[in-house]
Amino acid sequence: MKKTILTNCERNFINASIQEKTRLDGRDLFETRSVNIYFGSNWGSCIVSLGKTRAVAQVSCDIQQPKASRPNEGMIYINVELNPLAAQHFESNRQSEAAILINRQLEKSIKDSKCVDLESLCIVAEKKVWSLRLDINILNHDGNLIDCASIAALAALLHFHRPDVTSTGTNIIIHPFNEKDPLPLRLFFLPVCVSFITFESGITVMDPTYMEERVGVAQLTLGVNSYKELCSLHFDYLTKTLTVEDVISVASNHAAEYAIDLIQQIKEAVVKDISLRFSKDSTYSCHIKEYIIANKLTTMCNNNISIKLRNWNFTQLKNETCENDDDNKESNHIVKLGEGFAELITHEAKAIGKGGHNSWCPSSEEEMSDVEIVSIDKPSNTIINKAELDDDSEEEVIEIVDRKDIM
Repeated sequence: MKKTILTNCERNFINASIQEKTRLDGRDLFETRSVNIYFGSNWGSCIVSLGKTRAVAQVSCDIQQPKASRPNEGMIYINVELNPLAAQHFESNRQSEAAILINRQLEKSIKDSKCVDLESLCIVAEKKVWSLRLDINILNHDGNLIDCASIAALAALLHFHRPDVTSTGTNIIIHPFNEKDPLPLRLFFLPVCVSFITFESGITVMDPTYMEERVGVAQLTLGVNSYKELCSLHFDYLTKTLTVEDVISVASNHAAEYAIDLIQQIKEAVVKDISLRFSKDSTYSCHIKEYIIANKLTTMCNNNISIKLRNWNFTQLKNETCENDDDNKESNHIVKLGEGFAELITHEAKAIGKGGHNSWCPSSEEEMSDVEIVSIDKPSNTIINKAELDDDSEEEVIEIVDRKDIM
């Protein structure tokens, strides 16, 4: 299945909002989405969520003969899979260009930068070494796949423990975990990828979403470690008016500061999980189970543009409820979809009885049971900010701000 066509209206809307330094999800230009890391029952297994983008990583190992050019070094292989579970335009059992690009960037950031001590993986020089395999699968695609994949890869490598071995001449004994404690990998430094998108107006944003990636004209990905050293760089552009020097001058400091905080978060999550595994607490359970129960996967394919409004100046509060008019008179309505969230419905929604011009409505009939519709008798120069429902009251509170106050 091919990608859905991005309309000129959507493209112009996103470009206009970026020129006003406003992003659709309410973030600042250099503000990133939240990162959550969950570990599985096996060593080197983890799930990472970057906003709605999710990836799972697994590290495995086996014993092989070393390369003739590197007789005393182990090996590491990286494989990235993009399947239809992440997005409908991805094809199963077929390596796409996006997967190849992510694979190459991870190899530059992890493998080519020599962050893993491969000599520590040697068992018998020129005969037997450990071969590591890092498999990454994208579960949900909402933009910035390379950053989510790099976080999952680094967390999996830090979390992985290999079996201990004993070499007796020509024989190699692999000890199970109940005989000898597993050994962690040695990493010289910890690199992560940080991505930026530049638009036609020349404005650069950090941690782009899927819609922002499609509208942007240049993409920069920096591989940075905790020492603020550059491990890899990838620059993809559609127009020659922008150069990599122009984008780096804006993004380098933000990438370095964000990489330090992100690496510290990854290390703390890994140390916490490992300490729980080696403790005698019998109540320890797999974190992925908690993640599956508490979180559900959402698809990036949506006919509507999701918008999150925040940081507005409140000027008026109004409590009203109404029912749909029997005639064809157009009226503005607000529908509460969640805390600070709403979806913009196009004019075609009126044909099936949902919304109309300039209306906020739920995107499916299943959500109608949990929403409340509020009519607003206001001129067109008002903006609906946020709907909140108090637990102790049955009334809907609508906050309205005049456009003139924010222009």
